[in-house]
Amino acid sequence: MSHEHNHHEFVEGTPNERATKFIKSGLLRSGSALIQAVGGIAGGNPALVVEAAEEMTDAMTFGAAAIEVRSNKKGVVAKARRMAISFAIGASSIASFEFGSELVGDKFSLNKPTEGLNFEHIDIKAATAAIALNSVVLFINRKGKDSKKTSDKFAYRDSLRDFVIPASVLGIAAVQAPHWAEYIFEAGGVSYGWYNTKQLYNGWKKPKK
Repeated sequence: MSHEHNHHEFVEGTPNERATKFIKSGLLRSGSALIQAVGGIAGGNPALVVEAAEEMTDAMTFGAAAIEVRSNKKGVVAKARRMAISFAIGASSIASFEFGSELVGDKFSLNKPTEGLNFEHIDIKAATAAIALNSVVLFINRKGKDSKKTSDKFAYRDSLRDFVIPASVLGIAAVQAPHWAEYIFEAGGVSYGWYNTKQLYNGWKKPKK
């Protein structure tokens, strides 16, 4: 039994290790957000700017999770959890808004092929850099999949989403698939983001005795 317990301890790490993991993830996420914001503004790609805002709220969720892990004070933990949940809701709302406005703006070009991968374009460069940074975030949080801790699970799912979505968008651009293919991936990403937020909320909600 103790062996099993140790296995889970190893997966999750000490509170300090977990907090460090969240802080590193938050910093990398902020970096990715900045790159995408600059790339989106310079490349005239509003989707990247909104994705940057979404990633910035993600970074704040990681920050709140780090506080939640580190603190022994019940009040602080409750506050950090409320903050993390509200930031997660913010990120999902931004992603939903982005998806809706893109769809409205693009309704006439859904069957047109995507522009293709042009690395001269600053927005494609920014998306590539974001994938590189988010692959590190995913690596840092890879063990969260097997963790029993709500915040670890959230971090894993969130890292996965923010790696898969830009990667699939670049993949779609590479094969010059029609625009609707991009939207199917984005719609999946948006709904997965809401699902993950709901899991975070449910996981932290104390069952009433």
